[in-house]
Amino acid sequence: MTTVNRDLPCQRKPLPVMPSGKACCLLLLLATFGLAGCGGYQVVLNDNILYNPTGVPLPPSLVNDANLQGCLNQVFNSSGNDDPESITLLACPSAGIQSLAGIGALPNLEQLELSDNNITDLRPLQNLKNLRVLSVRNNRVNNINTLIALPILRFIALQGNINIPCKQLDELEEKIGNSLSRPTICTG
Repeated sequence: MTTVNRDLPCQRKPLPVMPSGKACCLLLLLATFGLAGCGGYQVVLNDNILYNPTGVPLPPSLVNDANLQGCLNQVFNSSGNDDPESITLLACPSAGIQSLAGIGALPNLEQLELSDNNITDLRPLQNLKNLRVLSVRNNRVNNINTLIALPILRFIALQGNINIPCKQLDELEEKIGNSLSRPTICTG
């Protein structure tokens, strides 16, 4: 028999083993609400804070992709600063990011690491005039014309993006020289 000390605000109780998927979801839901009543906890799903018992407001969503926003939230939490203009370096490799829509809200971004995600469209980078270093290795990028127009972009890693037209790669390489890490295969 398990005894419960009513003087403690939060106490873990043994939970029965539930083998079915529905039961596991129910268990997760109950655990979430159980922890929500305890101070000092945050409920997080895929690096996105779902519940914050301190009452401190979460930074507003700046971007459309939940995984990219989760990465930004980690940066904000670790720096103690939620000003998007303060971010000059953002590293979100292997984060499941699919869209960069809204990334223009980081106008002072200088270095961006987005390798091993599922990004196809780089057009949202067009207003990042301070971007100097970009790594988008192993994504699904198929058009890099946006990068040619970025004024101070000097180091680019594109390996693993095999659907980029060879002509675009040649134009970009002409602009930045040997600091372009090209994919081994390109199209047409």
